[in-house]
Amino acid sequence: MTALLTGSFTVPSIVAAKNAVAAECQPNVATYVLEMPPGSASPDRSTPRTLRKYVDWDPQGGDANGTILDTEKTATVPGDSRIFTGGNGIIYEVTGSGNILKSYKDNTAEGGPLLASVKTYEMDWKPFQRVWAGGGRLFGQKESGAITVFKQSDPVTGAGTISALTSEIPATNAGAIAIKNADDVWMAGEKIYTLTDGEIKEWPYLEVAAGRITNPVLKAASTIATGLTDAVQAWSPGPGTVHTSTGYANYSGTIKGYTGSTQLTLANGEIRTGIFGEIFVDAAPCLAPPLDEKPHFGTSLPSDDDVPAAGSDPTFDPAPSPTSTVSGKFTLGDGTPAAGLPVVVEAMDLLPEDEETSVELPILGTATTSADGSWTLDLPHPLPADVQAAADANGGALNLQATATGETGSGVAQSATAHFTAAAPTPSSQVGAAVATAATGEASSTALLPLSQEVADEPTPSRMAQSWSAQIDKLPTDTIGDDPLPVWQTDTGAPAYDYNPYLVGGTDISSRTVTPFGYDCGTSYKVLSKKIAYTTVAEGHANWDTKASVDYDEKLSLTLEVGVAQGKNWKISGSRTLGSTIGVATGYTNQGPYFAKQWKVPIEYKKVKETKQCGSLVYRKIKVIPFKYKVPSGGPTGKYGKDVRNKDGIVGFSKAPKKNKAYVPAGSYFQLSKGKSVKWSAAASVYGFSVGATTQYDREHKQRITAGTSKKHRHDIWGKNGPVWDNPGVFYSY
Repeated sequence: MTALLTGSFTVPSIVAAKNAVAAECQPNVATYVLEMPPGSASPDRSTPRTLRKYVDWDPQGGDANGTILDTEKTATVPGDSRIFTGGNGIIYEVTGSGNILKSYKDNTAEGGPLLASVKTYEMDWKPFQRVWAGGGRLFGQKESGAITVFKQSDPVTGAGTISALTSEIPATNAGAIAIKNADDVWMAGEKIYTLTDGEIKEWPYLEVAAGRITNPVLKAASTIATGLTDAVQAWSPGPGTVHTSTGYANYSGTIKGYTGSTQLTLANGEIRTGIFGEIFVDAAPCLAPPLDEKPHFGTSLPSDDDVPAAGSDPTFDPAPSPTSTVSGKFTLGDGTPAAGLPVVVEAMDLLPEDEETSVELPILGTATTSADGSWTLDLPHPLPADVQAAADANGGALNLQATATGETGSGVAQSATAHFTAAAPTPSSQVGAAVATAATGEASSTALLPLSQEVADEPTPSRMAQSWSAQIDKLPTDTIGDDPLPVWQTDTGAPAYDYNPYLVGGTDISSRTVTPFGYDCGTSYKVLSKKIAYTTVAEGHANWDTKASVDYDEKLSLTLEVGVAQGKNWKISGSRTLGSTIGVATGYTNQGPYFAKQWKVPIEYKKVKETKQCGSLVYRKIKVIPFKYKVPSGGPTGKYGKDVRNKDGIVGFSKAPKKNKAYVPAGSYFQLSKGKSVKWSAAASVYGFSVGATTQYDREHKQRITAGTSKKHRHDIWGKNGPVWDNPGVFYSY
């Protein structure tokens, strides 16, 4: 009896967990995220939110040999509700009114819903400023700091009776004070944890029986971690493990794993990135080592027995031959052909290095658009000496721009410029296969736009930091992929989705016929400034038991988009290929497992003012043009880009077409060193504007994966755009 009164009696659920450790230890646990937009200061309580389920594959080891997997199982939750987990797959919701508590069961493992309704309790939870659960108990802390403890009579189903213990943890208790001031609080096993200013403390929780009264007790704390200054959230999948998150306000969303019984040590400094929101875990009473198999959901792995083994290197059709003929098409704003307009083709590689000189670029020929808006031009042979020298220095790629100019019957000047790459078959041209692949000699269809006699003011760096491009660039994961960018971007804010450049004086002129000027136009160019931006050129993937390598050596092999301003708005206007020798090797080798990152190299971009004089009228335009590889003083030759692990794993593999799949035999490798990469639509943010990029694979530019030696499961890969042996663009890993 004396022992009971002095606090050795613990809650029944904790005693049961101790007596059933072998049966209840879990190798993986569910983790839930109530999602929020990155950069948010606080939740928007007026808008419904998404609750997403993940699975922590190696919680016991702090994910030193695992990761946190997105199951893509979601549910919608009212924005003003509060969510917390109670173990055993039970999720609780305090409704916005505070008068209702609901319990749900996560039935996704059996193919059911994430939030299967269990029971609704009419209870007053309005006084509680902070709520959490664990060990069959629900906790609510009032504004005063006092903590009410509730007993759930059936914590396994969430359908039992909820009743308050006969006394509270007083507001004067040291643990109650710490919980009130904490950044985060959670429970695992028999302990409550607090995270405050980078310090984690554990507070043993007891229930002391005195006759018919049960008193909840928080004993003195032990400090198990300090210096975690970037952690704003934390949780324990089970005893002995703590995960932290950098949260959603700083655009990082990085989860770290720690292990230890008395002092935490870092096990994995980047389990996942890009997870934004309030994080909860279905904590287990104890944790087991990860299963010796590929991470999956449910009871079995997917199987494709007739998927072939990948060869050592894919084969592709030969690169297209260089050509002296270039062509393209111009249209009016409504998409109809722009017929009868003069087209001037200029060599773009001779822009000046300095920011003082104004130059006219070499004109390589002129043409006239036909009735369908198309035009064709045979380049001069031989090329002018300075043009040929520039092409040779660029790996044989000849960067051109074709411009059509005219005016409507009401005198509104319009122009269109298509930027593209050709590879002229001149004797001194040393055109590599990669450059020839990019240099097709064709310009895409381009619409005329009204010309302006003014240009927008140069935005300040602080204003450019508010642009859509800058916000996307902050994200640690690639949320764009090869999806199209907005048609119009602004360098200081959100994309101009409703921008109509053809509204002139309140009238839409997009369908007005455009005819040639009655006089010639001359064009000059001046470099306003130069900026180095690290630009995505490759990515590698290594899920489960593999290692990833990315090589980007000796030469540029890159096609980048050109941005053109229309007033204060920006639009993509073709592309430019960079193929010069850079003389360095950059990339990464044997990274993994559970690794997938993009790789970036420093590219110098030029902001160029184009001045077009047509008779007495002067029109101006600003362009952002990729120019060359250049390492900034004291900067790296290349660096890691965005995390793309979300592309790998069981979900992506299950969705991929079977024709795109192959497997890498144990102990062997597969590499992609021919063809063309996927397009990274937001490869770089430069001058507040996003540009896309593709890389031409060859012996110096490749993606490689090396499989481990596991004989139990094979390692699967699949192509993004097609079979791994037929221009996949990039391959993913499972």
